Amino acid sequence: MDKRVVGTLLGITGVLLWFMPWMAFSMGDMEFHQTGSHIGGIAYVLLMSSLASAILSWVPQPVPRIIVAALSTLLSGFFWLNAGEAAAWGLVWLCAVSVIGLLQAIERNSAERKSEPQAE
Repeated sequence: MDKRVVGTLLGITGVLLWFMPWMAFSMGDMEFHQTGSHIGGIAYVLLMSSLASAILSWVPQPVPRIIVAALSTLLSGFFWLNAGEAAAWGLVWLCAVSVIGLLQAIERNSAERKSEPQAE
């Protein structure tokens, strides 16, 4: 499968995981879940970075995508560290998708650097 299509699918998956449970907690007998939309604030940056990652997959320069994927990875890791044991499956998978997107962007950058002709 084309790397651009995989990058787009990873970005769309990140957007969808933004709406899934990030934290689970209970009060008495009731179970509650928080999603990215419940957290708000900086979580919207995470939503926009996933969307930007999907769009930037089609841009020839891989550096903007590396920056956006690194931001997404750092923010999702920050939320996971803050949630601790209360982290739900949506946040865990969002971190995994962000790391995979970052690794793919770095791999694409290194592959393009190797294929460039050396100017002497």
